Amino acid sequence: MNIADMIRHLASGSGGTSLGITVGEVTAIDREARTVDVAPLDEGAPLLGMNLQANQGSSLGCVQIPRMGSYVIVGFTDNGSSGIVLLCDDVEEVRVTVSGIDNSLLVNDDGIILNGGNLGGLVKVEELTRRFNLIERDINRLKELMMSWSPIPQDGGASLKALASSWSAAPLIESTRNDYENERVRQ
Repeated sequence: MNIADMIRHLASGSGGTSLGITVGEVTAIDREARTVDVAPLDEGAPLLGMNLQANQGSSLGCVQIPRMGSYVIVGFTDNGSSGIVLLCDDVEEVRVTVSGIDNSLLVNDDGIILNGGNLGGLVKVEELTRRFNLIERDINRLKELMMSWSPIPQDGGASLKALASSWSAAPLIESTRNDYENERVRQ
């Protein structure tokens, strides 16, 4: 029997396990247990403790936390004794945690957090490049001044001071983290 035949067999109910699907509204969320309670739209009995991932004892894998009051599609087997949220109409957050390595992703209303977010926001490349270019142009101006300067005997550096005065009169503004950090995407 191939996979397509197995799916047909399970879906037909002749495999000893019936497969049902219902649509409902999320009435409670338990983030720790990774379950939700759902009020079916057909006004049937409330579905309590519907799983958000296959292994409720695990903190690994991918889990979508639906928003309170949003609609979900719940698939269940064995006459509803075991159910899992298949699709969400609106999600509050998505968590992805990979086993064996320290890789994680959290997406919610606050933004995106990669691997815990302890390193701060991602760099805004355009702003950082603009800032680097400003500094590089300033250094190049100083180099040009130095190259155009010819020492004059016995002037005590007055000619160099005159050349450098135009350059040194316009100091650079110090950068701050906010100038180039994207706080919505942290790593």
